[in-house]
Amino acid sequence: MNFDFHDKYKDYSNIDLLKIVRRPTEYQVAAVDAATQILSSREISPTDIEQVDNYFDEIDTETKRKTDKITSYKEKTANFLEPVLNPTAEVKPEKWLNILLRVIGLQYLWTLYLNISDLIRFIKYVIDCKSYGFDSNTETVSYWTCFSSRFDPLVFFQILTLIYVPIIFYLLFKRRRWGWILLFADNLFGLISTVSQSYIFFKYQQYHHGDTLSFFTQILIKGLFVFFLWRNYISDFFGVTKETKKKTAIVTAIITLLFILSIQLFV
Repeated sequence: MNFDFHDKYKDYSNIDLLKIVRRPTEYQVAAVDAATQILSSREISPTDIEQVDNYFDEIDTETKRKTDKITSYKEKTANFLEPVLNPTAEVKPEKWLNILLRVIGLQYLWTLYLNISDLIRFIKYVIDCKSYGFDSNTETVSYWTCFSSRFDPLVFFQILTLIYVPIIFYLLFKRRRWGWILLFADNLFGLISTVSQSYIFFKYQQYHHGDTLSFFTQILIKGLFVFFLWRNYISDFFGVTKETKKKTAIVTAIITLLFILSIQLFV
């Protein structure tokens, strides 16, 4: 049974009917035909046509504004992510630095969120142990005895990271040479350390419960950081010479290997 559009539209105003006729693709063919037939039997004033024109002009203008806004966002995003989307191209170092600073900032906020409880606990330990005072040798010993009994090296290194990361961020933001050196050394240290754990990781993989993806992600991320930082146009941007790059790589590799060896010997 076909719907009677003529009966439905017979009481519609000229403006409402003109809206249907002006956008035929948005309605059924029978609906457009009914609207056209009803309008043909009516007198349509220039005011009606002008009002409908203004109505659709506003819609078209708003649609274009939204489309242009989306296109602008896409272009800005593509421009911002150019170093990631097209890593083989020699993009402007400023673009790479903008991404890097945002990644470090987000990573720092996440690390701060995860370790805030440890930081509060560490501060509480310091305050509690201070009650022993420093008026005598006995009290000094008591303080350090208290503190050392509660001291957690892992928490200490986590807090050290919270201090260390903002320093790198500042040096990179100011485009200082030491910003590049510290960031490259940190990622190379992490890359070598993580890769060195591969044998143990896969040997006892059944105990990791699906951490393989996370393990390889760490290697990939640190490897990409090392790769990009080593590129000449990035190191030159921070005023790092080829000689400094080589020395940083060699010293970091030696320190990392010594660290890994000491862990194997004393653990």
